[in-house]
Amino acid sequence: MKRKMVDLGELLGGKKRVPKWLLNLGERYLGFHRLNVAHYNIDDDMDNGSPDNFFQLACRHLDLNYELNEGGLENIPEEGPCVIVANHPHGLSDGIMFGDVVMKRRKDVRIIVNDFLNCVHGMRDYTITVNVYGGEEAVRANMSGMREMIKWLRQGHCVLVFPSGSAATYSAKDKRVIDDPWQSNIASIIRKMNATVVPMHISGRTGLFFQMVSVMCKGKRANLLPREIKRDGRMPHQISLGKPISPHILSSFDDDHALADYLRLRTMLLNYKFIEEKSSNTERELKPIDPHINPQLIIDELSTIPPEALYYDNDKTGLQIYIIKAQFIPNIMQEIAVQREEVFRIVGEGSGESKDIDEYDSYCNHLFMWDTRSQRVIGAYRMGLTDEILDQRGCNGLYNGAFFKMKPELQDQLRHGLEMGRAYIIPEHQKLPASLDTLWMGIGRFMKKHPQYYYLYGTVSISSHYQWLSRSLIISYLKENQMNEDMAKLIRPKSPPPKEMTLRSEDSRLLPRALADSRVLSQVINDIEDGKQGIPVLLKHYLRLNGKMIAFNIDESFGNTLDGFVVVNMDEAPDRMRKRYRGDTI
Repeated sequence: MKRKMVDLGELLGGKKRVPKWLLNLGERYLGFHRLNVAHYNIDDDMDNGSPDNFFQLACRHLDLNYELNEGGLENIPEEGPCVIVANHPHGLSDGIMFGDVVMKRRKDVRIIVNDFLNCVHGMRDYTITVNVYGGEEAVRANMSGMREMIKWLRQGHCVLVFPSGSAATYSAKDKRVIDDPWQSNIASIIRKMNATVVPMHISGRTGLFFQMVSVMCKGKRANLLPREIKRDGRMPHQISLGKPISPHILSSFDDDHALADYLRLRTMLLNYKFIEEKSSNTERELKPIDPHINPQLIIDELSTIPPEALYYDNDKTGLQIYIIKAQFIPNIMQEIAVQREEVFRIVGEGSGESKDIDEYDSYCNHLFMWDTRSQRVIGAYRMGLTDEILDQRGCNGLYNGAFFKMKPELQDQLRHGLEMGRAYIIPEHQKLPASLDTLWMGIGRFMKKHPQYYYLYGTVSISSHYQWLSRSLIISYLKENQMNEDMAKLIRPKSPPPKEMTLRSEDSRLLPRALADSRVLSQVINDIEDGKQGIPVLLKHYLRLNGKMIAFNIDESFGNTLDGFVVVNMDEAPDRMRKRYRGDTI
């Protein structure tokens, strides 16, 4: 007699004597009959010498079809301890399809399942039954299974686990079906095993009837999972494998709940499929950039600058910082404008004109960095004295007044600030730590000399060279972790980012614990960007200074750049950084 895939009599445990006809009727109603027919066919295939494993055959006979993201299998290490964490939208079909995917890369796979899935006979050679989803008492009650899982990983094998422990459920708060909370017990085991983790995601959800039962009586829904198999076979599924997460990154989390949130976030990010944003650089004409100014003209002009304009001079690096109005440095100002356009275009920004210069340059101060060794300008920053600008030109005189509507109360606060913008460092100096550090030495010295200014504010750019997902994650992180809500009420962007440029509510809630600081965020962005870049350097620096965001805007005229309006109160910046930039004794 052929084995059944799922035996209702076995599930009942033999405690009650149930007529065979009633068991058969129950199996048909619950969807077990379809599974059992598939299992009979699987057994026949294996008896006839099929080279395919259980998961391949199960996908075939249950009509489970999926598409795997290109190159995804390469993210699973071919050897060594590995934990694959996955979302759980369906039920039994998740384990079957995921098992099929992982077996294409590794044969030493064990799937962590609960008691219900363990009744599937064909899967028993590939499963470990551990109730790690029920809290500490459940873990203690299943020490045997846990020891088996830990032993399997310590032997250098691979484990696939569903940290939510059960199929996704409708959330009234989020108005959609989402995974149940991911259990910290899983994170605890992962931490102890020093294993590589690979996130895996599958699209879809269970049917309406299953969700209705889940809402009304969640404890009874497991019996309905086999019915979902037929529904799962009627639609294609998208499976994505994320970049492997090294034990080194995982070890930076000292809290199991935070690590569980992080792993869930990494998994759910695989589900964001955005239409690629059209780069405005491909839609507009870019004028040829003007030639650089004759170096001798710049050197001659530098000699005419009054000594008090030199705010910082470092003999060791040969770098100097000057701060002066544009009218006193016409040649240097033209060179700055050419360099700006060159640097900004590299990252998909820029005005598109022959040089980057505007009406604000004529009355703002300009901080520029001079390299005494190469005798050239290597970077600059524009500084607007807000009190002077507001008194003489009103809010429209502020550069950011063109992109944001600021209430009078905010303008009054910002009177004590410097409007910063148009920052750049030429490419060959961007990777030298001394370059950015030197710019900030100049800013700090200026603020010390002019103590009426204790705010720094302006926009930090996240260029269209970043993928849409990266920009969405950055903006969501900043909204959750780095907003000044009081100031945010006083400002409105004129061209706000589209609603699609934010994470879903259930994923945004993970951010405070999952991405505890900008370094973790930058690591995730670097993975999304295929190792090309983390978060923008200037944004990272503002966050280190305890900068707060108050609004976001899309600048279509500047390469469709996402701008985050940041405000730094230097009195609230880390003591060591503030004193160092001001030149105070540390």
